[in-house]
Amino acid sequence: MHPAIKSGNVAVITGGASGIGLALAQLYAKQGLRVAVGDSDDSALRAVPNGIEALPVDVTSKESLASFRDAIATKFPGKPISILHANAGVGGPTKASDPEGWERIMNVNFHGVVNTVHTFLPLIKQGGQPALICNTGSKQGITTPPGSGAAYNISKAATKVFTEQLAHELRQDEVTKGNISVHLLIPGWVHTGLTGAKSGKAKPEGAWSAEQTADFCLEKINKSRDAFYVLCPDNDTPTALDQARMEYNVNDIIQDRPALSRWHPDYESQYAQFIKSKGL
Repeated sequence: MHPAIKSGNVAVITGGASGIGLALAQLYAKQGLRVAVGDSDDSALRAVPNGIEALPVDVTSKESLASFRDAIATKFPGKPISILHANAGVGGPTKASDPEGWERIMNVNFHGVVNTVHTFLPLIKQGGQPALICNTGSKQGITTPPGSGAAYNISKAATKVFTEQLAHELRQDEVTKGNISVHLLIPGWVHTGLTGAKSGKAKPEGAWSAEQTADFCLEKINKSRDAFYVLCPDNDTPTALDQARMEYNVNDIIQDRPALSRWHPDYESQYAQFIKSKGL
């Protein structure tokens, strides 16, 4: 088990009142950690099970995050924070050529992650214990498919780069001396509020549950604290296919193909041949 997952320590999770965040919170609570979840959804906060502190927070606001941090310190005085999941996220239709919805998505999905890390990292360092920080990204932040999710893709791509830089910096930090591991959770197709769970829709067969995703995340982190990219499969897409899609995407640059050639009609057969060559 990762040394940060220690009974009595504190785990903090934003976007933690439902979905993957709540599933992670319940896993940590079972391990004996004090767990605080923050969320902007009041009704979801009221439904958080007993044994988990549920507190309001707006990750786009540094002032709100500071109040969230201070409330946690009051709830768990003297207890070190050893786990942080910056998990809050939103979706919605946007296009690269249309500004509608961009500010909200970028503020929550990217700036919210940065704000959360900047708010809690000093306390984590101060605790002087092994710790882990896990930010929630997306496969769409790597393959960046075209369509109505442009702002979401970019917000998650930015989160990926920020988290990579954070991992590099903390590996070399003279204070923590590599004692804080950093991870990027890359969920597959998960049945959460973003995909219809809040409206009562049944989980599609191809999707994983939030609990499966949380289990996979901790299993991989526990197996190796150096497991930075936590790339999750689902019931529809195996890991090998995800890896092939990502490789093809990077090859657009290397082979000087048009942007997003996987979806370009002139490259349809080339993409199909590439996937076939991988035995998929």
